[in-house]
Amino acid sequence: MAPENKTQNTNGKPCQNHEVRIGHLEINTEKQWAAIEKLQNRLPVWATLVISLLTFLLGAAITYASLAARLAIK
Repeated sequence: MAPENKTQNTNGKPCQNHEVRIGHLEINTEKQWAAIEKLQNRLPVWATLVISLLTFLLGAAITYASLAARLAIK
């Protein structure tokens, strides 16, 4: 007797190969949704740019202040 559908073997039980493939697809789907959530929860580009610029300006100000202090000591 032939199986009713392609996911069943001749005993009428689900095929192990298909069960494994479905399990892998479910895992991949979960990973994709996790990646989408990470992208949705990140800072916008403009905010990242502002933080980078402020960090650069702070570093430049500290460098200038330390060089000015060195030159004033001599």
